[in-house]
Amino acid sequence: MAHEHRVFFNPPPSTPAEVHAAFDRGDLPAALDAMVGTALYGDGDWREAQELHLRLLEHEDHQVSALAATCLGHLARVYGQLDERRVVAALRRALALPQVGGTAEDALEDIRTFLHPRRTRWRRRARTAIRPWRWI
Repeated sequence: MAHEHRVFFNPPPSTPAEVHAAFDRGDLPAALDAMVGTALYGDGDWREAQELHLRLLEHEDHQVSALAATCLGHLARVYGQLDERRVVAALRRALALPQVGGTAEDALEDIRTFLHPRRTRWRRRARTAIRPWRWI
């Protein structure tokens, strides 16, 4: 297996239709870029993007399902709203999948942080009060 150097970049804004078109062409890299493009910019309808990523969370390719979980966390950050009950339930189911569990956990944390910032701040304060020392 050869090592491949990758360069980080934010893909351009895209639409769910562009994601579907890339999958229809069989172009996985373009589909992955388009998935991120639907979540990062806040240009479209958050409900349409949410539905797209919820469907893709159940995709057979673990790259697609893991990225769908990440994108759901991005949607919480960018739009500040989600159908939280449905998204959290889907991400909790994804926690059991070995290839998706870590990204689903990160997405759940993003949802807690960006949809409930006051609760998150109080939780951190309580943790600090209970355990005031910090390991260096």
